[in-house]
Amino acid sequence: MDQIVVIGGGGHAKMVIEAARSGNQARVVCCLDVRPSVPELLGVPVVEETPEQIRAYCREGVHFFVGIGENRLRQRVMQRIADLGGYFATIVAESAYVSPSAILGEGTVVMPKAVVGAMARVGSGVILNTACSVDHDTRIDDYAHIAPGCHLAGKVDVGEGALLGIGTCVIPGIRIGAWATLGANSTVIREIPDHSTSVGSPARCIRVDKVPTMPSERSPIDKKPRQGR
Repeated sequence: MDQIVVIGGGGHAKMVIEAARSGNQARVVCCLDVRPSVPELLGVPVVEETPEQIRAYCREGVHFFVGIGENRLRQRVMQRIADLGGYFATIVAESAYVSPSAILGEGTVVMPKAVVGAMARVGSGVILNTACSVDHDTRIDDYAHIAPGCHLAGKVDVGEGALLGIGTCVIPGIRIGAWATLGANSTVIREIPDHSTSVGSPARCIRVDKVPTMPSERSPIDKKPRQGR
């Protein structure tokens, strides 16, 4: 049984702990939190996070999982731990289904009753939440969050850091932009711009955030993930 350390001490961390325990796939050593508000989660001790602790667990070969629901914060924490030499677990709840031909990146979690279809490509630090479905040939870039009950048809393309609110449905072949947000129960039938907020059925864009123009490279999720120690 693998040993992992969960970063975070909130509700999402609870779900991660239970998903990791299902099927006896991993033992959670502890939760690390920069400001612990509880002494334990589901019997797992919650202790204050320090760079020294991160480095010590790296030396021991213990893998990490960032159990933080907010996408940008999860991205920053994962990058910080990687810079310290950390490696990340990938967690699939026992009741989830992941096609043998699908690819999951490191630090990604597939929650109970979720389904990942044939040839789907899922990046690093992604949350595929409870009872969502990701159909064939769909691509989900790093740090996206597909909320509970979302349904993505085939060949959907979800950009980095996108948040699809609970119950969102997406028709085949649609592109959802990087860091876009979709409100609960949105129905997506046309492309969603980067850094936008869209709501409704059909979804309509109500805001596009201004961001600095800078070159970006799509995440290399078709490449092999980093190998653990």
